[in-house]
Amino acid sequence: MISLNTTFHVDEDIHLSFLEYMKQTYIDKAKNDNQLLNIRFFRVHSNQIEEGHSYAVQLSFNTLDELENWDQTKGRILNEELLKKFVEKIAGFSTLLEEIEL
Repeated sequence: MISLNTTFHVDEDIHLSFLEYMKQTYIDKAKNDNQLLNIRFFRVHSNQIEEGHSYAVQLSFNTLDELENWDQTKGRILNEELLKKFVEKIAGFSTLLEEIEL
């Protein structure tokens, strides 16, 4: 399984609207793709003192090709909408994860 994990740091003043948007719009739209196996949403806890809140969304696929196809189509549109809505109030980075069988 291949997962795309994107972590967002969100300004304090918009974090509630970000949560609402992620739950009701971003995640709902992402779910409407047959290639997506699973989607999970997390709050990131940190020992460092920093303003704002951090969240992570993790999308899982069977293959890297499926993930890349999703990322170039639906993922690109969802991320453009997210950035347009919250402009400079969020920052994010993505990590590609491959599950290792135990």
